[in-house]
Amino acid sequence: MKLIYMKRLILSMLAFGAFQLTGFGEAPKPLNVGLARVIITPETPVRLTGYSSRDVPFEAVHHDLWAKAMAFGDEKKGYRIIITVDLLGIPHRITEKVREALSKEIGILPANLSICASHTHSGPQIGNIVSHFHKPLDPDELAEIALYAMGLVPKLKDLAMDAIANATPSLVSHSKGEVGFAINRRTSINPNGVTDHSLPVMKITDMKGETKAVLVNYACHAVTLGPLNNVVHGDWVGEAQLQMEENLPPGAMAMVVIGCGADQNSSPRMNTDNPEMDLVYAKDQGKQIADEVQRLLATNDWKGIGQLPEGKMKYVELTFATMPDPKKLAADAKGSGRTSNYSLLLLGRMARSGDIPEKIDYPIQVWDFGKELVMIFMAGEVVVDYALRLKQELGEDRVWVNAYANDMPCYIPSLRILREGGYEAETAMIGYEKPSKFTEDVEETIMSGIYSILPKSSK
Repeated sequence: MKLIYMKRLILSMLAFGAFQLTGFGEAPKPLNVGLARVIITPETPVRLTGYSSRDVPFEAVHHDLWAKAMAFGDEKKGYRIIITVDLLGIPHRITEKVREALSKEIGILPANLSICASHTHSGPQIGNIVSHFHKPLDPDELAEIALYAMGLVPKLKDLAMDAIANATPSLVSHSKGEVGFAINRRTSINPNGVTDHSLPVMKITDMKGETKAVLVNYACHAVTLGPLNNVVHGDWVGEAQLQMEENLPPGAMAMVVIGCGADQNSSPRMNTDNPEMDLVYAKDQGKQIADEVQRLLATNDWKGIGQLPEGKMKYVELTFATMPDPKKLAADAKGSGRTSNYSLLLLGRMARSGDIPEKIDYPIQVWDFGKELVMIFMAGEVVVDYALRLKQELGEDRVWVNAYANDMPCYIPSLRILREGGYEAETAMIGYEKPSKFTEDVEETIMSGIYSILPKSSK
């Protein structure tokens, strides 16, 4: 008993000393945090996803793609794990298979695992939107997609277990900066388009105060590289991770999650006259992120987090406005290009069983870190209005919103954007094989779902 007491006393003294040195004041309780990473770059050249005009496999690997895990907790209190993947999106079936595997291994609850995609447009197709291309995928390409997706599940499960095995007492805190390269891409429809330039950062340090990891959130599409750069690349997200890690102590890890950036593009981007400039743009945008994180790390403006997150999850039904007309689909399927591929797939599905969903089950997840922070996870391509509304209603400094999390069903428009129309409201549904735009209750349905699982202190 004396030995246990002495260990606790030493940990508390180290924590207090580390926080005193960095200006935190009162030290929070240390949390057990583990970290791990694994390369997920395809071993075989495949078609990159995100741009419909790509019709051949990638030509080179400019950056390796990574999956990274941060695990909170221990065997007694259970684990909470966030995984980031350098992919366009993460299909729900993969998230669920990883959850099932980890449930068998360590009994993790579904609400305590989240997988967040970077939305890079220079990563492999894994079944998110197979009809997105102008040229249909051939059988060999479909086989490669299937093999990659099948291999991803055990790889992510093992990654999570590695993070758990590496867990040690750590100090957790968060701060917020700002970076300005995201721009609203809908200004032709609404000149008063809004942005969210905030840069929430979570810092994990050892008991001496040395940084072990940072987790960063920014609301922007990863589209700096255009389709003419047919190379595997993490886009600005990959550059940000590389440059943050160069600035951190050896072995420290940087992770990036994307906020509600479905209607936000990086700027500058996609130089069609000189595509190699895209690589320069991405590097500069990554540097902006890395420099801002480095600035924050040199300040005392950090709030300690002293409790494990409490995870909650809920599915809400989102309804489509109309069902497709088979005759119109047939007419479009006789043409060529992306919409023809979509129409043919949807028509075939209707001919086999008539099984066209009128609704989707949309996953919402909340991690409550206590009075200092609540993290909200939203699936798919969520427009910025949701984050701005949540921050206004719940508090700018306490709310952290991650999109592209746990599933990739389609774009998630707000009511404002739904009424304005355009790509994010309606035409983007084609690539996701959805029958139509959503009904106008989409925003309130999602917001009500979020509020129903938020901690009482946030409402």
